[in-house]
Amino acid sequence: MKPLFLFGYLMVLLGLTSCERWGLSGYKYNQGSFPDRPVNLGEINSADDDYNSDIPFYGEVVPLIFSSKRGNRSDFNLVSENFNYSFDRKTGRFTLDNRPYGGLDILGEQAPVHWLPNLVNSEGNELGPYLRSYDHELIVDGWGKHYGEYLMMFAGDRTGNMDIYFTHNFQETPVAPTAGGNRAGNKLFSKVVPLPFLNSEADDAYPTFSREYDAIYFTSNRQGSFDIYRATLPGIPVTELHHRLPALKTASVERVTELSSASNDKCPYILGDLMVFTSNRPGGLGGYDLYYSRFADGKWSEPVNFGPSVNTPYDEYRPILREPPNYKQRLLLFSSNRPGGKGGFDLYLVGVPK
Repeated sequence: MKPLFLFGYLMVLLGLTSCERWGLSGYKYNQGSFPDRPVNLGEINSADDDYNSDIPFYGEVVPLIFSSKRGNRSDFNLVSENFNYSFDRKTGRFTLDNRPYGGLDILGEQAPVHWLPNLVNSEGNELGPYLRSYDHELIVDGWGKHYGEYLMMFAGDRTGNMDIYFTHNFQETPVAPTAGGNRAGNKLFSKVVPLPFLNSEADDAYPTFSREYDAIYFTSNRQGSFDIYRATLPGIPVTELHHRLPALKTASVERVTELSSASNDKCPYILGDLMVFTSNRPGGLGGYDLYYSRFADGKWSEPVNFGPSVNTPYDEYRPILREPPNYKQRLLLFSSNRPGGKGGFDLYLVGVPK
């Protein structure tokens, strides 16, 4: 019996070693991993300035909407691209491109995002798009009922100074699919309107909802330099945001002192209890750097510089955060005019710890 026992012991040992090496699922990598150093988004960028991006929900095939001067424009317009990334769990290789594989229902769901540039672009600048999916982010218990429906805020200077604007394609009642079968084909966006409770005679831009959708944070230079402000909302259910936000004339607006400095603090973006933003405050690596702050005990923590793994002596601008499932880190997208890009500001991707 001893030889048999020894053989069994060796087989168990080899099995455990294999599991440790390849993971219980049979793959060497059980979780995806984003690059730990910024990666240029490649073909998505142009030789002109590309920045101020957002993506509306999780997944490896996502619609990316951002501001660009491509085509030798003098002003920023919104443009959209399909953004596709993947992680090979056998080899550990990370890839990204703008050519998502076809035949996916998700592409039909994302189609309305690609209508937005034609709707919102003007002769002025369109900056800082902020896009939310009703089906995946706003209505947590209604998945499948609001397919292809979105809310978007952005900033534009079409009337002189920068103001914050709003549009949506939320449907109060289900809309029948088009003749071709696209369930989102008839879900047109509303007319673009300003949000009076956020806007002032100064420049107001880069809105982002708080975790509980009970406040909107944004940037403004209404007191001189750009600071981060919070507008408290009067208890609006997410299914009523589309008609109550444009009708709201005033709100309690305050400068967030723990996030603002004597320098310029811009582009707040919130994911859960974490905020990321850009600032040219002293102590950075040069130009505008990216910072983060965590909300706890009713206030924001002291902002922390992301450090040289993300920032450079050049400008890093408008960060956004996402937390895709089955990935070890959060996804950070931002723009930078660092050397090595296609020209001007380019969009970059990097993984940051959770």
